[in-house]
Amino acid sequence: MILKYSCNCDLLSDTVSKNIIHAIENKESACIKKSIVECGIMKVKIRQLIDVKDQNPQFSCRVLGEITAKGRKYRYNQELYKDDLIFLDKAGLQEVEILYDEIVYSYLSSTFPVEYRIPYSSMGFYDIDRHLEELDNISGYTKRKRFLYHIGEIYTDDPSSLIPARVVTHNEPIDYKKWNQVKRNISKNKKIFFRNSENGIIVFVNLQPAADNNFVGRFKKNTDLVTTLVSRKRDSNIEIAPDFISTEDVISVTNPEDLLTVYEKTCARLIIIGETLNDDYKRSLLRVREYDKFARMMVVPSVDPHNMDHLLMQIKMVYNSDRWAE
Repeated sequence: MILKYSCNCDLLSDTVSKNIIHAIENKESACIKKSIVECGIMKVKIRQLIDVKDQNPQFSCRVLGEITAKGRKYRYNQELYKDDLIFLDKAGLQEVEILYDEIVYSYLSSTFPVEYRIPYSSMGFYDIDRHLEELDNISGYTKRKRFLYHIGEIYTDDPSSLIPARVVTHNEPIDYKKWNQVKRNISKNKKIFFRNSENGIIVFVNLQPAADNNFVGRFKKNTDLVTTLVSRKRDSNIEIAPDFISTEDVISVTNPEDLLTVYEKTCARLIIIGETLNDDYKRSLLRVREYDKFARMMVVPSVDPHNMDHLLMQIKMVYNSDRWAE
């Protein structure tokens, strides 16, 4: 199999949207959240595109360059139908670079919500430079190292280059050191879409049988908190964060010995404390604070089923705060 790419370098300029708008034929853009990503180029797994096509027959994607596989040739900007994708998959091609915009990314995100999360936010070149420097400084005060994950892909913006090189890949972690290595190859007019390295909520409730409160009541409180964050989140207009996935990002911890390990492993952004805790649980929270002096924590003494939106708003406020900025 021979793979050959050619690219119109205008695709990498600030007017990229005008070149890529033809990469889609579906006109349901009014139903898609705007500005979740910029138009651009992305390398996507062939089998993922097949899955998207299976669930969304109207989904349209176009190839970035020329592809020749087992005698069949696909030209620049040619639409790939499901039969084409199956053919390329059987020919041994695992990935293909496609042209994408917010609609294409939204289809990928709805089919693979964890891998193609909605960006938390976006910043311009100079703002992202300052933000990463701040995270680098903050990381010097704690054992938790904070950074960003880039959403989408960034290619070189060099008009003299016939074949653009990828500078940053989708979901690639970027800290201040990495940024300084690659920023010389990035246009100063580029908008950077990202999500934070910290993501998710730990629900921490005392379920030890020896605790003062009755076990059934504490179990219900733990269940109510998790239900609020998962089931109620789907029924509410309150968005905790753009990249927060309620069915994936809520972790229940009831053993105090596990709290720090889970906090480290999951990079959770917030710990919700379900009630007044005993000494073992307090010590576990202290260990988290010693590990990360900027850890976000909030106490929810009771769960009022008639005022869930108010609780979600409180959670949203703490979740999106930065303690080092207080």
